[in-house]
Amino acid sequence: MAGEAAESAAARTARRIPQGFTERQWTRFARGARQTQRQAGLPDGDLVAHGSRVRGSARTDSDIDVALIVDDDAFFDLAERSLARAPAGTRLRRTMLRRINENGQLASFDLGTDFTGLRRQLMDVHVPHKVQFSVLRRGGKFDNGPFLPLD
Repeated sequence: MAGEAAESAAARTARRIPQGFTERQWTRFARGARQTQRQAGLPDGDLVAHGSRVRGSARTDSDIDVALIVDDDAFFDLAERSLARAPAGTRLRRTMLRRINENGQLASFDLGTDFTGLRRQLMDVHVPHKVQFSVLRRGGKFDNGPFLPLD
């Protein structure tokens, strides 16, 4: 049985499918992720999966992490638009500023409720795992792999 698990993981790696996904689920999920990026009007960048499911170290309750990695101009333009929804002086704005400035990250929540609804409609329905979507600044704190392209 241990040999079967190792063969399965090796086969999954060769096909580049994250842990906990079937090939069909992964194909549909990747298509939904690209469609989400387009329909949400997000900038061009590298759309990737990362985290424990890509590393092969996921637990049964682990999520799937998706990131759109963009250059500084695209990141800060999107950050500015996101911050416009957070009133000055609020805890929300301070939290968003910390993620933006310290981590180079915009989470699904930061992108707004319209984005979250679109993500649920186009990505979440294809997998039995919670989906975490972020926009990451290229060269930022969380721009580290391994990454699995969603192309």
